[in-house]
This record gives sequence, C-alpha cells and structure tokens, in this order.
Amino acid sequence: MIYFQICARCRHRIDVGTRPLQWCPRCRGVLLSPVPVGAPPGAVRRNFRWVAIRPGGRRPILHVAPPGPTPSYAEIPRWGLPTEVPPPVEVPDRADRLAGRAPRLLAAAVVLFAAAALAEFGRYGVLLVNRERLIAPAVLALSDAAVWCLAVIGTGVGIAAAVASVAWLRRARSDAYAAVGAADPRRLRTLYAGSLIPLVNLVMPGVFLTELARVSRHGPRVAPVVPWWWTVWIANWAMLAIATAFRFGDGIQAQANGVVAAALTDVVAAGLAAITLVVMRRAEDRTTRGDRRVPTRWVLATGDAERTEKAEAVR
Repeated sequence: MIYFQICARCRHRIDVGTRPLQWCPRCRGVLLSPVPVGAPPGAVRRNFRWVAIRPGGRRPILHVAPPGPTPSYAEIPRWGLPTEVPPPVEVPDRADRLAGRAPRLLAAAVVLFAAAALAEFGRYGVLLVNRERLIAPAVLALSDAAVWCLAVIGTGVGIAAAVASVAWLRRARSDAYAAVGAADPRRLRTLYAGSLIPLVNLVMPGVFLTELARVSRHGPRVAPVVPWWWTVWIANWAMLAIATAFRFGDGIQAQANGVVAAALTDVVAAGLAAITLVVMRRAEDRTTRGDRRVPTRWVLATGDAERTEKAEAVR
C-alpha cells in the first residue's frame, strides 16, 4: 500500500511510498502520520485537516520583538563553577597510626607503673607486718592479685609504648630531615633494631635522639633533655637486671629485697615513660599536656613606662 504524509512545517504533501518517514526531505520538519493514497475521508483517522487558501495568498506574518542590547559586564563575573581542586586526603599508614598512639600509651604506662610500685610497696608492708602477726588470707590474696595484675598489664602496655615510641622516632626524624631537604640516613630496621634489641639499645636510642635534636628546628628545646632521658633509660635497664637477680635469691630476706627492687624498678619505669613523653612534646613544640605552645611575647619598657610604674609604686 502506498502512503503520503503532510509536513507540519512547510505543509507540503510528501509521497513516501510503502515506507513512512519521520522528517520532511525538503525542510527537515516533522511529518504527520501516514495516510493511504486513495482512501476515503472517513475510512482513515487523520491528525490534520485540509484548509482552502486562495491562489496567491500568503501566510500570516509573525511579529517578533526586536533584539535588545547585548549584555555587558563592568568586571569579570564572579559566579561560576569552583575551579579549585580539593587536596587529596592522606590516609595514614599503620606506622603513622602507631606513632600517633605513642603519647597515650606512655601516659598509660606512667599510671600503671606508678600503681605497680605502690602495689609492691604495699606487699613489702604486708611482709613487715607478717613478721609480728599473721595476715588475713583475704589481704594477702588482694596484695598478690594487685601485684601480678599490674605487673602483667604494665609490662604489656610498656612494650606497646616502646614500639610506638620507635614509630614516633622514625616519623619525627623523617619530618626533621625533610624540613632541611635531606633524607634520614638511618634505615627503618636500624631504628627498630637499635632501640629494641637488648644491650644494643643501651647506646643507640640516645644517638638517635641526639641526631634528631641536631636536625630539628626545635632542637634547642630537645637537646637539654636527651642526656637526662639517656641516664634514666640506662638506669631502667640496670634496675630491671637487679630485680631479676633478686627473684632467684634464696631466703625470706632475699625475697623481701626482691620486692623492694621490683618497686624501685616500677618507679624508674614510670619516670622513663614520663621523660619520654616530655621529649616527644618538646620535639613537637607542644606543652606537656599536648597543647600547641604559645610563644612568649616580650615588650621592652620605655623610660616613660618605668617612671609611671615608680609613681604608682610611691602612691
């Protein structure tokens, strides 16, 4: 069957044959639905109607408003899409997260070792009282439980604080050397081995901190504390060796001396954790509580100010 279509734009009849079209080949307008050629008017539903126009008639003129003035701006418009690219978010790795936990672990170690020292001194007091009269089993059990629980928990937190402190040392050295445009000459394994292996760690941690104090811009605040930290560090290992030796002694007096040695070891360990925290705070230019240190502003007093102060003092 042969069809024809009417263009909605130019109103011409287009014979399309057997394949209807969508666009007018003359003006590219939209073609109306196809109609079979020769079909009676009532047989097919059409979506158009014929309008009689006399010969020579013209289409009505559409009145279009004249264009207005061209838009202009006195300055460059400040609206638009943002052009700044947000900086990439740096996700800290495991070592950085461990280094960030070092101050909290050290503070916990101070509290636990101080409590362990009090428990050891309490146990020594129980031993002294036990020489005169018998101690209640409940008091003795409570003393033993406090000593053993605090010793185990304190040792675990102390080891975790030591590992986290080495991670902090690695990060602090990397930042300090990067600030002067250099790389840390010490490898990561050297820092961990020199700080955690017994006997070797009596010397190397102090060397690492001394190098940090020389390179860091906060070195003048760190350098005076490093010798004191080194002394407490060696004293801690010496007290640990003495307390261990007393553990293997025979006799009641040797065991009592071992309790005193353990208490003193806990005291030194608490002091070591505290002074380590002080070194960290100074290297980061913070206060002991961890707040940013506010520099002190000094103002020179003039002669008029001095005379005013003297006059107020006389009044």
